[in-house]
Amino acid sequence: MQRAFLYLHMRNLLLIALLLVVSCQSLTEEEKLHKMLAGNWIILYPDQQLKDNQQEIIYGRIQDSIVGLTGLKLIILSENGVFRQIDSVEKKGKWGMSPDSIVFVENGGKEFDNFSARYTGYKDGTLQLTGFVEAEEEKIELVWKLKKITGSTASGLFGEKNNEWRRRPNQPESEKQMKTRLGNMLHYYSDYCYLVTREASFFIPARIILPVKFYQHAMGMAPFDEESFFAKLFFNKQQAREAHHYLSVVIRRLSDEFPAEDTYGKEYAAFMKKMADEIVKE
Repeated sequence: MQRAFLYLHMRNLLLIALLLVVSCQSLTEEEKLHKMLAGNWIILYPDQQLKDNQQEIIYGRIQDSIVGLTGLKLIILSENGVFRQIDSVEKKGKWGMSPDSIVFVENGGKEFDNFSARYTGYKDGTLQLTGFVEAEEEKIELVWKLKKITGSTASGLFGEKNNEWRRRPNQPESEKQMKTRLGNMLHYYSDYCYLVTREASFFIPARIILPVKFYQHAMGMAPFDEESFFAKLFFNKQQAREAHHYLSVVIRRLSDEFPAEDTYGKEYAAFMKKMADEIVKE
């Protein structure tokens, strides 16, 4: 009896394994590529493929705006075809692939309302998408480099819970609630800076919507701007001003405790973590 049970158990395991193998083999190349592309990504930079001096001059005029708008952004390509930019949590677009390996994004928000580029490679977690940008009657070829993000801390940057602070409250918050929101923002951007330091050789201050300034071996406060993305995270302008004040108090208090690291990015990350821990103490 026991031998018959073991036989049936082993046979079932073999059948399951066979079904998995057949299932994997039955995927088309397009479906396999879709599964590989699904996940969390950081857009690193576009590698320009310039044909001549004319294109070099033209691209020099637009390079900063292209990198500034898309470089070091975090995006999600969901397996079900939903596209999201993490800094626009309310906006959901769609993405997919054509049979000839064109990756497209529709209604994905700024710079991704109508994006398309050809899949041209994937190695060591880095994806290459080749597309074109039109400028001054020239079509300039760009090879976008994207890095797939895995691991608990870095992947947490893409999670709903860690991005709740981006949602504007529908009623006034208490001082404690506002400081908790600020602490969550600071922890988030601390982790983001560590990720950028690990994956990229440059830093884009505009990716961080906190009202802070970045210096060599120091951070300071930027003036309050009631039209800023930061101000729009709070219930009204008055509460945004209060949040700005709370940050100002903490950054002044910790000004003599700025950490020393081997890169500016690591220093910013460590200091924002210190600020996050400090602001929720009060």
